[in-house]
Amino acid sequence: MDNDSKKNKNADVEVGLIIVSVAILVAFIICMVVNAEGTLNTIMNFFNVMIDALGPFFLLVAVISFLVSLYLGFGKYGKIRLGNCKPEYSNFSYFAMMLLASLASAALYWSFVEWASYYQAPGLGMEPQSLEALESSLAYQFFHWGFVNQSLYTIAGVAIAYGVYVRKLPSFQTSAVCCAMLGKKVKGKSIIGKVIDFLVIFGILGALSSSLGLGVPLATSGLNTLWGIEATPAVQIGVIVFIALVYTFTSFLGTKKGMQTISNIASVVCIFFLLYVLFMGPTTFIFKNIVNSLGYLIQDLPRMALFTDPIANTGFAESWTIYFVAFYLNYVAMMGIFIAKVSKGRTIREIAIYTIFIMSFGGMCIFGIDGSFSIYAHTQGMVDVTGLVASGIGDAAIYEILKALPLGSTLLPFLILVLIVGFVAPSMDSASLALAETVTKRGTPKMALRIFFCVLLAIIPMSVLLVGASFDSIKYIAIIISAPFLLILAGMMLGLLKWLKEDERSGLHAEIIAIKEAEDREGTIEENANVRGALQEASECEIIEKKV
Repeated sequence: MDNDSKKNKNADVEVGLIIVSVAILVAFIICMVVNAEGTLNTIMNFFNVMIDALGPFFLLVAVISFLVSLYLGFGKYGKIRLGNCKPEYSNFSYFAMMLLASLASAALYWSFVEWASYYQAPGLGMEPQSLEALESSLAYQFFHWGFVNQSLYTIAGVAIAYGVYVRKLPSFQTSAVCCAMLGKKVKGKSIIGKVIDFLVIFGILGALSSSLGLGVPLATSGLNTLWGIEATPAVQIGVIVFIALVYTFTSFLGTKKGMQTISNIASVVCIFFLLYVLFMGPTTFIFKNIVNSLGYLIQDLPRMALFTDPIANTGFAESWTIYFVAFYLNYVAMMGIFIAKVSKGRTIREIAIYTIFIMSFGGMCIFGIDGSFSIYAHTQGMVDVTGLVASGIGDAAIYEILKALPLGSTLLPFLILVLIVGFVAPSMDSASLALAETVTKRGTPKMALRIFFCVLLAIIPMSVLLVGASFDSIKYIAIIISAPFLLILAGMMLGLLKWLKEDERSGLHAEIIAIKEAEDREGTIEENANVRGALQEASECEIIEKKV
């Protein structure tokens, strides 16, 4: 291969973007080493100012995204297929990959203890530690991890998928989609596009490093519970390395062989774990509490979604609802790219139904069963969950809760360890894919690039542990970066609706729908023919048997 060919081949990867993003992260970690307290205070002050000033806009964007997502899914554009082919993944694998990529280790941790925070400092003007606060606490978990916030992923996923599979953009880059919506050529991207790419990279690295950092204490607590292994820095780094090896291997295998397999396995293990908690625990109470919480959610959904607490100003909205929207916005580019990658052959309606409802249902099962059992253990005096959470050792509370179940001190910690790996690996795998796509201007990202980001996603949390920095600092600075995604997501909504109108007028949608309907008819005819053939064969066999 000559030098010119090599240059052209390497030009597809934006190396400068990688260098700048990593350099800023390194500089930030150095600042934490030199002056950890001062850096963290600066970040927290800026974060609080941002949340306070932009909070109402975060909530409005989330609600509007929810309404637009419902329109996309159930309106006239729902039948449009993204990619002229059948879906690449089964419905179960499709659901499992998206759910685990979205929830990561956070779901395991917060499913047991999040309700305690709402009980002690509730929203909607409820009295702290009141009966109403306790009964509605699980409903708030359903809300924060459910329909409204999940719809942010719907918008990004549909927009990127439509851009690539229908508009034939050469890249899954968020910036490429945004630039195309603005009517600019993808080649020779403007400074706006480069800024968007940087925000995506930094946000993903920060958010996923923090997510891995949250899973490490939970894993080390499990090791301590099972085998008495102390959570030393060496053990913590060992946990990170092990998880990194798993998701690096799945990335190497590819989405179909790697991520699909581990997501399916983790989902089956998770189902087994939830059924164990459900039927070995207070089954009737769990069912009653879930149904009761759904009632609270249905009743108060609009208030929960738009609650800013302007009079009492308790800080609940800023600490939880607005924070969650910012948290989801931080993941929106990663999940948008990933959803687009695995949704080839799916319709807009399918993406909307899976992201808004089926993923929310999966989350409700996890939070509903784990959270309800945790509430039961607390109210029955088995475990002081609120006390443990207030003292800052929520991971210890989880294992204390599990000890109340048969074999809870032996079997369930092992399952938790398996689930941590199973939940974190797909999330990190999807992150490496999104990062690789973000720095690749056209074509399929090279495997070496994905492996590089897999390693980087492990190095960052290990560096944080070694220098004694705080994961909170990375988490909050990553969420600060979510603010520009208010504009990016709003632009995606407007741009997508513009594209849909243009392509509807041009007749492209009618053509896409006609092709899909023809294929569906052919599939039905073929299926009916197979059924008729089988019936005819069975009838002939019956006649022969009678003659004999």
